[in-house]
Parts: sequence; structure tokens; C-alpha cells
Amino acid sequence: MRKTGCQGWLASGLLCGLLLCGLTVVAPVDVEAAAVMTVYDGQSPVEEKELLRFLDVLPQFRSWARENRIEAHPVARRGKADFLYPEDAARWVEAKGWDARRFFCVMGRMAAALVIVEDGNDLQARPKDMPVVDKSEVELARKHLGSLLKVSMPDEGMSH
Repeated sequence: MRKTGCQGWLASGLLCGLLLCGLTVVAPVDVEAAAVMTVYDGQSPVEEKELLRFLDVLPQFRSWARENRIEAHPVARRGKADFLYPEDAARWVEAKGWDARRFFCVMGRMAAALVIVEDGNDLQARPKDMPVVDKSEVELARKHLGSLLKVSMPDEGMSH
């Protein structure tokens, strides 16, 4: 379904901001997909306290990444959603007290949850490069939608 008007712009801007405008790489489904280890494997659902901590760090990460021309974005590897980030990005988030895999897992899951919220809560409504999310994560994204939008698009010229 094609989004138009403010709703489509909102989702596009949010995903672009949240995911640092990285290019999405989609690989065809492969029989070896089960052997691919992703950032999402073995991770528990995002909880509210963790999301709030993530929201505190995300604007700093986005600024640092933009200044250093660092890209971090979702990808599909052998048919499985994953998140691609360079070693520099891992070191940066670790210096902020995060496990790098967890930080980028939270980023990817919240982006996927936002797509689901915009698409009318269909848990299957997500691009192939985005992970499966828990219903509780969708509810968390809905509850903190304003905060997610604010930290995802701080440079969009919104004035008071």
C-alpha cells in the first residue's frame, strides 16, 4: 500500500532519520539462511527502561555518525534481517555503556515496530531487512511515538 501525504512523509522521514539514511541491501532467500547469525539472534524483546536509555543516546550517535560519515543500517543477509554497522560504530556505542549488538538490535526493532504502527498494526507489515518484532515492542513504539519521532528527526527544522 502506497502512503501519501503527511503519513507517508512521516514514515519515510522517521525511518530515514532513525536508520541514518543507509542504503538497504536485500539478498535473495538462500538455503543457508539458517546458518547466518544476525544481530537479532538470541535477543530478548526491547523493554521500556532500555528504550528510554536508547532514546537518550540516539541523538548523540546520529550526530557522531553524520560528522564521521558512518553508516549503520538494516540489511537482509541470505533472507534474514540483520543490521550492518562498522567497528567504529560498535566502539562508540560501547563507550556509551551499550553492548553494540544490543544497541543496533534495539534500533532495528524499533524501526520495524514503527513501520508496523504506521501500517495499521499488521505484525507482518515490514520490509525483509527488518526483524520480526514482539507485540509488546509495537505497543512500546506506539507509547513512545513522540519521543521516537523527536530523536529521529531533530534536524528537520521543526520550530516551536
